[in-house]
Amino acid sequence: MNLLQIILFPLGLVWGIIAQIKRTLYELLSLRSKGHLPNVVVGNINVGGTGKTPTLIWLYNELIELGLASQQIGVLSRGYRRKTKGFAWVNYSSQSNEVGDEPLEIATALSRYSPQDQIKIAVCENRVLGIEKMKNDCPSLSLVLLDDGFQHLRLQHDLGIILCDYRKPFTTDWPLPSGRLREFPWASDSAEVIIVTNCPKELSHEQSEAFKLKLGKQMNHWMWLSRIVTPNKPVSWKENVAFFCTTTSTPLNAIDQVALNPDSPVYLITGIANPMRVSDNLSGYQIIQHDKFADHYRFSKGDIEQIQQKFYNLQKTYPALALVTTRKDYMRIQSIWPKNLPLFVISSQIEPLLDSDKKITQILNTFIHEHKIA
Repeated sequence: MNLLQIILFPLGLVWGIIAQIKRTLYELLSLRSKGHLPNVVVGNINVGGTGKTPTLIWLYNELIELGLASQQIGVLSRGYRRKTKGFAWVNYSSQSNEVGDEPLEIATALSRYSPQDQIKIAVCENRVLGIEKMKNDCPSLSLVLLDDGFQHLRLQHDLGIILCDYRKPFTTDWPLPSGRLREFPWASDSAEVIIVTNCPKELSHEQSEAFKLKLGKQMNHWMWLSRIVTPNKPVSWKENVAFFCTTTSTPLNAIDQVALNPDSPVYLITGIANPMRVSDNLSGYQIIQHDKFADHYRFSKGDIEQIQQKFYNLQKTYPALALVTTRKDYMRIQSIWPKNLPLFVISSQIEPLLDSDKKITQILNTFIHEHKIA
């Protein structure tokens, strides 16, 4: 811990206790509700940056591979930082201020499955109500994937998947504002699966086993209170830990989808929680300038004008310079971006390591059969 974290330690303790009291009350008073459809929650204990959106997209793809049709799979998000309230369907003409950037990114990524708007993506703060509305509007739906719904305690999840950053596991962190956790690490015990993201691509079997062992020991230390009540209680996700690395796609022109030439100098613009994950994976390109904005940053016309001027100045030294941003940022920037200024877009994908795809596929397959999803 640094000095600031030490000073904020008591506040982190208070934050964690309040979060735990809330979770406990929901359990003791039976305030949680089953959804109108089977649901898979993809969430985390950390505040952003672990790769929820790429993971949800990957899970959707796996469900398609298992034989489900796109009309059967719904996606529900809170629609973080949108200006609207309540339930709304997401379509290809939606704006980020109406539904949020992440649901739009998901819709864009999944559009290849159904150009006729059969991808069922919605936003709603109340996930229980959101699932009910989705079911009523679309009787063909068989299950719903929830983006970042782990802390939405009104909904009793059917399958909980928690993400864990390989470089900084949540078991080594502390609640806000001293650390970057939404809850104490032991809250993860209500999830059935841990997906470890941002792993090195060359991760060995020995390294993965060592990581799992260390993660389990750290969780045992955190769960000392529950051990008093139930001494032999195992960690729920202990046998279901999967490992994934993150890759970055080739930059494509936002208009005509033409790939950026290899070795091109790049002016990178990001407004995401973990910008270094993108820049570190943007191999083969020389990053001349990287402007980092806050996560979910709302770009103004003034911001774009400053970026444009900076680009023209840099272009005098680097004639082949290209402006590059993430797919998530493009969802917020496209409506005010100058049509005469080429912009290239990249996206992050997760890739399974050490047969982790087989492990997750088996879990999803079991989930489908248990809920009798045809």
